[in-house]
Amino acid sequence: MYGLSIQDPYVTLSNVPGCIASIWYVVTILPLLKDDTLQQTQGLVVLLSAFTINLWTWLSLTNKSLGQISSTLGMYASLLFILLSGSPLSTIKTVVSTKSSKSILTPLTLAQVVNTALWSVYGLAIGDRFVYGPNGVGLVFGLVQLLLKVRFPVQ
Repeated sequence: MYGLSIQDPYVTLSNVPGCIASIWYVVTILPLLKDDTLQQTQGLVVLLSAFTINLWTWLSLTNKSLGQISSTLGMYASLLFILLSGSPLSTIKTVVSTKSSKSILTPLTLAQVVNTALWSVYGLAIGDRFVYGPNGVGLVFGLVQLLLKVRFPVQ
């Protein structure tokens, strides 16, 4: 929605496949989860979906300027992206204690580094803090993962 609000076709159109892939991933992974993990994941999906729909509804019904709406959507999208790009670091304790980076997927990490580097450059080029900011943070997270891969190689 942020891309639509700033009328940037690159931000908008590049996020459509990601949204579709995310929905496919959630639908595909849910049947594989068991008991508490399944319930927690379902609860989180419902909670975030409800919050997002309510945010969009509230923004569409307020008298806020397009700039204010874009800033709100930009902050929300940035927060979600930072959480997403930092989530692989949730295994950092395991990596350090086992001295193995087996839990960090190399292809995913490389994709994150390349993706966030490119989006950071684009965000800087257009002067959009909601593009370069969270992607810069995601780039740092990806580089930390790569550092862990080098420091604690899989045996």
